Amino acid sequence: MRKGITRGAHMEKEGNSMPWCPKCKSEYREGFTVCADCGCELVEEEQVDEQVTLTFGDEDQMRSLEVFLKSNQILSVELKRDESDGLCELLVDKRSKQKAVGVMQVFLVQENRKTEDGPGADGETTDGEGAEEQLREAVAARRAFGSSSLYQDSSQRADENRSSAWVLLILGALGLLAVVLGVLGILPLKLGNPYLFYGVMGAIFVLFVVAGVVSMKNAKSFAGKAASENSLRNTMLDWCRQQLDGREIDREIGISDDSEEIRYFNRTAYIRERLNHQFVNLDQDFLEQFIDDQVYEMVFGKDE
Repeated sequence: MRKGITRGAHMEKEGNSMPWCPKCKSEYREGFTVCADCGCELVEEEQVDEQVTLTFGDEDQMRSLEVFLKSNQILSVELKRDESDGLCELLVDKRSKQKAVGVMQVFLVQENRKTEDGPGADGETTDGEGAEEQLREAVAARRAFGSSSLYQDSSQRADENRSSAWVLLILGALGLLAVVLGVLGILPLKLGNPYLFYGVMGAIFVLFVVAGVVSMKNAKSFAGKAASENSLRNTMLDWCRQQLDGREIDREIGISDDSEEIRYFNRTAYIRERLNHQFVNLDQDFLEQFIDDQVYEMVFGKDE
């Protein structure tokens, strides 16, 4: 009743497709469906998927993540240790990566909450339900108030630099005028050493004017970049309207009974990958804001 031959022996037998374990590579006779060593579901030769990297980390955390993924039906998980730096690489099959990314987000929130809150009153750490509730709140806030990214587009930077420039120029001009009036004796100020005072104040207000001029130049530069940025944004938005369909995306990434939060992360990860493939060298903060603020609702609807 035990496995018949090893994976290596199988490779020597051309044309013989037997069920085998994708994790420990042991082959079984016909009729077996689960590996007796690791409990992994057996596959046929044609069922084997390409494995891709999900994440890296220390061994304890990666083993905890591996257990969490398997408990959420991500079964094709493999852990590899790099002896040179002591880190572990967690692999999943390519078809499961989108869902695995979403499940990993839940795991990371859970770990962060354990770190911040520590053991509860009864000595137990926060459970998975609390972590998912925190993730739900984070997603709701992010979608209600826009992207959590700190990215500022060029038009915002242009406005900020322009406002700063006018403030600096006005303060500098008024200050220099006051210095001139003081030197001429028009402003009756009683100073112990007027030359030192007016010299220092004059230098400060000159720096205000110089800083104002520099800010105004920066504003013009950002305004030029904003035009290019807006053109790129409009091009990307047109592409999304033509190429992205919510139902097709859900079908392709295998959306089923996952929570809304996992669906959200899987969907945005899929859209991000498509856009990075179509438009190279994108700023990732810009891309994150663009997906959150303009694409997600357009593709999946406001009530999703």
